[in-house]
Amino acid sequence: MRRRIFLVIGGALVVMLVVITFSSRALLLDSYAQLERRYIDHDIARVLSEIQQTEAELGDTAEDYAAWTDMYEFVRSPTADFVNVNFAPESAANLHIDVVLVLDRAGHIVFARHFGSEANRADLETILARWVAYHPGEMLMPNLGGQREGLVRLPQGLVIVASRPISDTRRTLPPNGTLIMGRMFDQAAAEQLGQRLLVPMNVYRLDSVLPPRVARARNRLSDSTPRVLDVSSRQEASMYTLLTDIEHTPAAILEVEAPRDIQQQGDRSLRFLYLWLVVTGAAFCGVVLFTIERSVLSRLMHVGRSLLAIGTSGDPTRRIQISGRDQIAYIAASINGMLDAQARATEALRASERRNEAFLDAVPDAIFRVTRDGTILDARGPRRLPLLETSDDLVGKDAEMILPMYSFLSPDLFDKSLAAVEAALDRGEAQLMTFHVDTGDARRWFEERFVASSDNEVMVLVREVTDRRQAEEARRKEILLKEIHHRVKNNLQVISSLLALQAGATQDPVTRGLLHESRNRVHSMALIHEKLYRSADEEGVNFSSYVRDLAAHLRHSYAGNSEHVTVDIDVPDITLDMDVLVPCGLIINELMSNALKYAFPGGRSGTIRVHMHRAEGHHVLIVSDDGVGLPPGVDMTSPRTLGLRIVNSLVGQLHGTLALGSGPGASFSITFSEN
Repeated sequence: MRRRIFLVIGGALVVMLVVITFSSRALLLDSYAQLERRYIDHDIARVLSEIQQTEAELGDTAEDYAAWTDMYEFVRSPTADFVNVNFAPESAANLHIDVVLVLDRAGHIVFARHFGSEANRADLETILARWVAYHPGEMLMPNLGGQREGLVRLPQGLVIVASRPISDTRRTLPPNGTLIMGRMFDQAAAEQLGQRLLVPMNVYRLDSVLPPRVARARNRLSDSTPRVLDVSSRQEASMYTLLTDIEHTPAAILEVEAPRDIQQQGDRSLRFLYLWLVVTGAAFCGVVLFTIERSVLSRLMHVGRSLLAIGTSGDPTRRIQISGRDQIAYIAASINGMLDAQARATEALRASERRNEAFLDAVPDAIFRVTRDGTILDARGPRRLPLLETSDDLVGKDAEMILPMYSFLSPDLFDKSLAAVEAALDRGEAQLMTFHVDTGDARRWFEERFVASSDNEVMVLVREVTDRRQAEEARRKEILLKEIHHRVKNNLQVISSLLALQAGATQDPVTRGLLHESRNRVHSMALIHEKLYRSADEEGVNFSSYVRDLAAHLRHSYAGNSEHVTVDIDVPDITLDMDVLVPCGLIINELMSNALKYAFPGGRSGTIRVHMHRAEGHHVLIVSDDGVGLPPGVDMTSPRTLGLRIVNSLVGQLHGTLALGSGPGASFSITFSEN
């Protein structure tokens, strides 16, 4: 036993050390990696910010020169003195400008010069001027408010350019040309920028041969992955991102490097953690094993020897003698208490019988013990069942003796019950029987279950199921009502299809229109029955959902008239019964149909609004549009059109009032009571 315990503890310690090692390694290395990435993210963000700042500074310099009356006059009349004073190499060096272009309004070069003696700047102004000629929309500034900064790819390398319109100092005269200033952004400039920011960095043009590591990073860069971190080297981590030119096209890859001192510190911390875990685990294992041997194993052996002595001595008064307040002492005390509990077993059994009696009394079913001939051996159950109002008098009686006691029970019920008792005894299967009892003005339903408990006895459970039967009846009525709505909807759809077929076969456009309108009216009623069929609510239909479906159908029906018409529906989620829903649906159908047909002639755009709100115990339904409006002389009390007559009739069915609103367009307001 000792060996097994030692093996289990040692194995658990090894597994624990392995789990802690791998989990801590994963957590710590991930934390160090995230910290390393945050630092290099910060560095590359500083570099990008500095590049943007350089573009902004170059733009400010170009703005200072371009918004200058002398520059404005220089474009008109170029002079060497102006060039020597304002575009001297010393001035360009102070402003960090490598190339200047001055163009007139037509884009012709007035002045062009590059600064510096480097070989890669030869003909820089010519190449830049040629690029501007191919991209006039990017660089030429015909308006005073124009400005542009960004990178341009030239054979000499990347150039940061800024373009501004040339005007007088007060900006009162129209632009007389464009001033373009550029600053080289090659590898040397990138190294200077990195030295200033204390960030090692490199810039690689995409049209050049890329080193393998940069090429791999380029393949991973995309819109969804704007930055790529390369940690393949143990000494340095590199992050890459794309630099886009002034046309928002990738032009170069920016590489920022950082020493991996954070990762190296993480490795050192992990090695220290592993050593600490091994030392601590070994010490813990020794302490645990010593404690188990002293406090558990030796005491368990003493308990075992004491139990063996009690079992072989035959003396029931002997007990285990052990000191302490730990679990082993508790086990010994429990064994002693178990021996003492034998004297109380009889009383506990009696208490259990009483609890069983109480449990049977708490069961909501009536329970009978019945013999094959129908004699009741025992009966118990709730007093609310009419069969058990005198349950004490039922014991020892058979069917012939019980029948005179309950005049409301038929003899057939006892015959069926005896048959179920015999079937349960003969077949060994539970039997189920349902019957009802008429008490006063109500009918109560009961369910009897017969289960054989011995060769000649059956347990009979009687449960009242009146509520369940009533719920089943209600469910059947609900299914029947939904089926009626379904069939009415199908019949209305058949009528709608017949009207559509008749309209398609009619050559007279007036007759076709009338059939089409009748079809829409039938569809509005069919839609109500479809909503009732699909809804679990028998009281009515959600009015908001119904209006939206009806509006969608009408827009489809008048597709040629409603291409540029918007329908705005603001109807609350209320439930209306059929007596209100059908007139409201037909009213909306008529008014929206009229608006779609006549309110927006010639493909005009507009909006049809269907709003509904409550006001002082009434519903107010408003159907309006911002179209051409009603023709003059329309009398709503005696309208000449069938649609408005139908609306008047439907408003009368609602016991409501109809009012016309003021323009623009047509607006109809129907007010009716909530009841």
